[in-house]
Order: sequence, then C-alpha cells, then structure tokens
Amino acid sequence: MGSNAIFLSAMSVFSRCMGPGSPSISLNALQLQKRDAVNEKVEKGLYVFESVPCACCGSLETELIAERDRYGLFFSVQLCKGCGMVYTSPRMTDAAYGEFYDNEYRPLYVGSERATDDFFAEQRNQGRRIYNFLLGAGEMRDTMKIVEVGCGAGGILDFFRGKGHSVLGIDLGSEYVAYGRDVHGLDLRVCMLSELALDFVPDLVIYSHVMEHILHPLDEMKNIANISGTETLVYIEVPGLKNIHKSYGMDVMKYYQNAHSYHFTLASLRYLMESAGFGLVSGTEYVRSIFNLKAKLAGVFDWAANGGDGVTANGGTQAYNEYNSLKNYLVWNERYRWIFPMTVSGLKQRAKRWKTRLLG
Repeated sequence: MGSNAIFLSAMSVFSRCMGPGSPSISLNALQLQKRDAVNEKVEKGLYVFESVPCACCGSLETELIAERDRYGLFFSVQLCKGCGMVYTSPRMTDAAYGEFYDNEYRPLYVGSERATDDFFAEQRNQGRRIYNFLLGAGEMRDTMKIVEVGCGAGGILDFFRGKGHSVLGIDLGSEYVAYGRDVHGLDLRVCMLSELALDFVPDLVIYSHVMEHILHPLDEMKNIANISGTETLVYIEVPGLKNIHKSYGMDVMKYYQNAHSYHFTLASLRYLMESAGFGLVSGTEYVRSIFNLKAKLAGVFDWAANGGDGVTANGGTQAYNEYNSLKNYLVWNERYRWIFPMTVSGLKQRAKRWKTRLLG
C-alpha cells in the first residue's frame, strides 16, 4: 500500500470529526446559548479567523484531522507534516479571541456566568494535585513566592496560601478575579504576564490548563524566562494529546475545544520550552511538567529513561519530530475507542458515575 493510500485510510478514520455536528458532551441552557452566540458571530464574520504556521517548525504543510470541537463549534485541527505538532489553524485572531474570552469563554466552558463556591473548591482540589506532584518530584520548598498565570478565581493559589506560601495571580476574566479577591482576600490582578510588574523573583510560576490557550506560546515562554531566576520552577499542566485513551474515554471529540490553540504532548511542550531556554525537570504525558532554567544548563532530565518519544539530541539542543507516532496513536485511538468501557480507565469511570448517582 502506497503512502497516499495509507493517508486516505487514516483520514477516513477521522470522518466523524469532520463537518458540522452536535456537541459531544452534555451542555446546559447557558452553554447552548453561548455556543449559539459564538456560531452567530462566526457566521456574520464578527469573529475573524487566520491561518498560522506550526509553532515548532514553522511549516505550513499540514493534514486536517478535525473540523469540529466538543461543543459543536467550527474548529480546524491540523497535524503538521514537518514535525507532528497538532494545532488549530485557521483560528480566531487575537482580537476575536479577546472578545470570546470576555463574553463566551467561561460560561461556555464552566456553565456559569460567575465564579461559584463549587468552582473555587474544584480549583483548590487542583491546587492540592499540583502540590502533590511537586512534592513527589522533590521540588516543594518552604515559603515560596508563587505567581499563577490564568488563575481564574484563585482556588489553586488559595491551597498554596494555606500551606504558608506567598501568592499572586493574574487572569483576564474580571468577574472571576473579583470573586477571588473580594470573597477570599487573594492578591489577584487583571492583566497579562507581559504587563505584570514584579518586585521579586518568583520561586514557582504556575500555568494550569492555560498554555494550550496561548496564541503565541514561544513568546509567552520567553516572558516567563524574563521574570525567572535559574532556581525558579515553572509548572505547566495541559491536556495531553497522548493521554486521550485515559482521560477522555478514548474519544478525541471530547478532547477538542475551540479555545485551545495547541494540543501538546510532553515532547512538543518540552521542545518549545527548551527553545525559550528552559530544561525539563520532571514530566508525564498527562501532561504535568516542571521546568527551570537551571535544568537546561545541567541537562538533568534523562529523556530516554523517562519514556520520551520523538525527541533527539542535536548539538545540545533538541530536534522535535513525532509525526509518525502521533498519527499512529490518533488512528489507533479512533479505531479502537469502542473498547474503552472494558479498560481499567473505563471501569473506573463507570464506578465513579455509579458512586455519584448512589451518593448524590
């Protein structure tokens, strides 16, 4: 079978991801309203789209693997032929995304116009998970100065504050920032990292499910480097593309979200962070990861020993290419997603649902 036949065979596997369609997840009335508002703005040309090159290798040669996200919104997902990076193109422009985040993002994704106590509590739970990951990696320190980018209502920071750390958060969602500031007394500000004036060097910078939203990730990573010292830890968590078989019921249509510009693996995230001067300290395909500038200088992370894929040494830097492994993974995941209910992850999810129903 020739390469074109293989390509066509693979693309036919993704046919359910193409064209208009219904949401892949349950939406409440507010979410449906906001989804329709986004669709209307797209149809009227109020939300303008732009095509962009791959952030990892600069190539414009891609394969289309999806045209719709989990909300049923237009969402063009590309697999870069040059290196295997998966990203969104065409995507909304900076201005269009700015309006989207002001008007539809939180209600569409969370299902509520304003931060709630339940949302804050879940953020605190996420803070506990991050804390435990850092602790397990041997990277927690006493009385750290912590900055979180994309803090939402500040629940993650509230958990760290309870452990005795000094915290500061920034976000573009004024309603959520106001909730954390007014209700919980957190130091939260409405701004971008490039606009933040710090009079200290942070010990820890947190990006929890934020980096995948950034339109210009390498620029953002360079901004992180500008506020970091060699000992500063950078924690980045993103929805791992190679973790769909565990976290999304093997259903890529529950993974795709229109606000996500990039769909990272640990390898692609590592490549971009190394391009900004950082080295990987610890990481998983979930993706949970810790970086710092010192690690790049020391080369402390043994990639091969930690199951790395698609990253090869190239004169002290790293060359990134996981085109074949990612394409094979996505095709395998799509073809065999029907087996998920019989997997360990599937059985755990079913048990969790039954527990929720029984206990309310």
